[in-house]
Amino acid sequence: MEKRELLEYFIENYYPMQEIVYRLPMSVPISEFWPEELLFRRNLAVTLPLPAAEGGFFWYVPTGKLLKAGDSLAEAARYENTSSLPKYEHDESIIDEAYYSSAIEGAYTTRAKAHELILSGKQPESRDERMIINNYKALRFVLDHLDSTINEAIVLEIARILTDSTLDQDTKPGWRDGPVQVISGRQEVVYTAPDADRIRPMLDNLFAFLALNDIHPVVKACAAHIYFVTVHPLFDGNGRTARALAYMVLLQSGYDFFRQVPISGLLSQERARYYKAIRASQDPANGNDFTYFMEYYTDMLFRSISDIHRHMNEKKKIEQLRKDASSLASADRLCTGLEWLYRKGFRSITTEKWKDQFKVSFETARKDLTWLSERGYLAARVSGHKKFFDVCSE
Repeated sequence: MEKRELLEYFIENYYPMQEIVYRLPMSVPISEFWPEELLFRRNLAVTLPLPAAEGGFFWYVPTGKLLKAGDSLAEAARYENTSSLPKYEHDESIIDEAYYSSAIEGAYTTRAKAHELILSGKQPESRDERMIINNYKALRFVLDHLDSTINEAIVLEIARILTDSTLDQDTKPGWRDGPVQVISGRQEVVYTAPDADRIRPMLDNLFAFLALNDIHPVVKACAAHIYFVTVHPLFDGNGRTARALAYMVLLQSGYDFFRQVPISGLLSQERARYYKAIRASQDPANGNDFTYFMEYYTDMLFRSISDIHRHMNEKKKIEQLRKDASSLASADRLCTGLEWLYRKGFRSITTEKWKDQFKVSFETARKDLTWLSERGYLAARVSGHKKFFDVCSE
């Protein structure tokens, strides 16, 4: 592969230096290639008016992956009829967002218990429960202030609500006045935040950036999130505040469908990828490049929307199946079975597996799956000497 082809390949496949090193041909030293790749990226980049503590400005490359996900979100915003989205009672999706955002930070409970806790109005019995309630209150505050300009007072209030009664006794609320480091589970320093005297000027730049009218909302939300955690202005609660801030930017910009989508749901499922994207964007070796996080976060936003549409489609299919199978003695089993396949995320099922799950004979299981495939809920196929029934996604 020629040098130019390599440079372009690592634009299409946007890896940080640490991952490029073992993807290069042995004849190409990383010490020679990386400065060229970094310059190649920089020449394609969009500079953000967000200064780095050590000098210069953060930037991103509008890669194909980032543009594709961003365009898909823009299309959803143009054509989405929010009335077609599932309407949750008692702010269900807001509770989900509060739960998942807390789970990312290590709060331990179940989704069901989180809903019960908030809906019951009970007092929290642990720091984890308090964190979830605080997250919910902060999101309600965001929804109540969508007409407000995002400024220092708004963000400080979000942070105050998020950390109410959860800070250690010797931890001060508000902007930190001392150094802070991010420590990994292995007790390794993975990030050292800017000095405390850099916080206010850096955040002033962030608030001025968010007030601009010529920046795409998705870029704003992504940049706000990664820049806030990079400044790391709080002793505790930076991640939760950053996620609430990005949520506010998206809703203020007209992406109303995110009221019904718990954005942090996917983040909580793939915490390693989320933190990896943050660390790559904060690594000085990568040159103030926010592309790693922006690619990941934009794609995650799009997948969140795709997930809710998939769930809506599955719900419609279950409703249709109840009608189609209403006269059958096996109706309950068929509906329960399709719900089980959706819930577990199965892409295909065998007769043997269905038989074992529902404790029926092999012939009964075969008839169930054949009936479902003949009506388009499943698609039968043969691989080798085995028959599979694939779950139809559309």
